[in-house]
Amino acid sequence: MLRSLTLIAFIIVLLSSGCTYQPSGFDKPNVMVSILPQKYFVERIADTLLNVSVMVPSGSSPETYEPTPFQIKTLSNSLAYFSLGLLDFEKTTLKKIQGNNIYTLFINHSNEFNLIEGQCIHHDHSHSHGFDPHVWLSPVEVKKMVNSIYITLSELFPKNDSVFRANTQLFIAEIDSLDSYLKSSFQDVSTNKFFIFHPAFTYFARDYGLVQVSLEEDGKSPSMKHMKSVLKDAKNEGVKTIFIQKEFDASMAKTIADDIGSKVVVIDPLDYNWLSNMFLTADLFKDALNGN
Repeated sequence: MLRSLTLIAFIIVLLSSGCTYQPSGFDKPNVMVSILPQKYFVERIADTLLNVSVMVPSGSSPETYEPTPFQIKTLSNSLAYFSLGLLDFEKTTLKKIQGNNIYTLFINHSNEFNLIEGQCIHHDHSHSHGFDPHVWLSPVEVKKMVNSIYITLSELFPKNDSVFRANTQLFIAEIDSLDSYLKSSFQDVSTNKFFIFHPAFTYFARDYGLVQVSLEEDGKSPSMKHMKSVLKDAKNEGVKTIFIQKEFDASMAKTIADDIGSKVVVIDPLDYNWLSNMFLTADLFKDALNGN
């Protein structure tokens, strides 16, 4: 109900301005998202009917990113902003911008998710860091996001509802197929524990009965001693693969992994092609959990 009232109020604002408001600088209506996978979600629904801008560029960490003045200007020229609501800049910079921007509809997806306390599990202890922001790596949570995007776009652009609806239904069916594939992939693995530099797969691990072990120390780059200790733990588990995200320096991890007969595999949780990347990541995880 609150969501519907917000959309109605936003539309009333546009109508009261004489129906003349149109974001400038784009050849078609612009909406904005925080990260690349969200761009994929919106474009799967809207196809080519909208322009979709991204706040966090490729190669940057969404957890430490700060928007540039140009991006803030782009946001002000957008009809809607789809926010995860969990990243630091979303809770600070975007919140301030939202208070002064009556022409951009801000959608906060965090209200829809089954959130997890950001607990890091290391090889010998665990502790919490607030809510984990990596919800886009859970097909279960992504379905909620996709439905929310569909509702918003359909109400903002009602003449395109039939296109949005058909695209959403197809995408949801593909997400369901992915979910089934993931469930079957991890049923008979040798171990359910995987080792990763930065703990981005908390929701993924929850959904598919896995245990994520982070090499980071309290959200910071690990010391040589700590990393060597964790990798030895991985060896004891029969795991020969250590995962590290694209935006992190893998050189130290590779050096130590070589010493104990393990390998480092680079993955990209922020890849634009979310669906194919999830299948690829699942296969890499399955191989690692089977000691390959």
